[in-house]
Amino acid sequence: MIEPSEARIASPVQGPSINFLLIALIFTALGVAIGTGSAAGSGAAFVFVMAGWVLSLCLHEFGHAFVAWRGGDTDIPATGYLSLDPRLYADPLSTIVLPLVFTILGGIGFPGGSVFVNRERLRGRVWQSAMSAAGPAMNVLCLLFLMLLYRLSGEDSDTLRAVIAVSALFQGTAIVLNLLPIPGLDGYGILRPWLPAAVVASGDRLALYSGLVLTGLFLFSSAFGRTLLRASLYLTTLLGFGSADVGAGYNLIRLW
Repeated sequence: MIEPSEARIASPVQGPSINFLLIALIFTALGVAIGTGSAAGSGAAFVFVMAGWVLSLCLHEFGHAFVAWRGGDTDIPATGYLSLDPRLYADPLSTIVLPLVFTILGGIGFPGGSVFVNRERLRGRVWQSAMSAAGPAMNVLCLLFLMLLYRLSGEDSDTLRAVIAVSALFQGTAIVLNLLPIPGLDGYGILRPWLPAAVVASGDRLALYSGLVLTGLFLFSSAFGRTLLRASLYLTTLLGFGSADVGAGYNLIRLW
């Protein structure tokens, strides 16, 4: 006989929301239009890159929620987090709006707000670390998908290759930034279950102000942003993205 809790864990994952599918349709249609030359200019490039970025934010949060659900937080399906609907995440401002603003202004893949997860319900420290790692893992998958698109785009579509390359740059910065062991970021979340209680208590207090700290670093420390961009550029070039394409893509999406 299956216990009620086991039945909830075995329940199927919800299908993608209409909002997520609509953004995916915009991303796909614009990619085809840019690749065939039907759409040109900064406007189309900007919307393509931002649509792709929002999709990756949704997938990042889905990764956290899915692993938390499999790890024992059986309340996750009821929250709607598994539907990939951006409206249902914990903090739409920090999950969607702020990442978009920082991506537009500085070319940085700013991390979004995280979904609410009851860590105490997860089955041990390994699941807690896996839940935190799942978000950046989704960014890695997005980056690999972009690498595939880049290689399939062909040498004849310079504009498409450029917008794909700059999208990859944003994913790279998101991966590097999220994995920093700073309270409030996923890198800290991965380490958190293995740290002494006193360190966790201090880290959790600092995590409340992580958004302000990161915003201050971006606004007042150019060295911080440059270091992230260099690390991301190294990662993207390692995967085969041309640095010239990255630069061309960044220039394309600048609307000012």
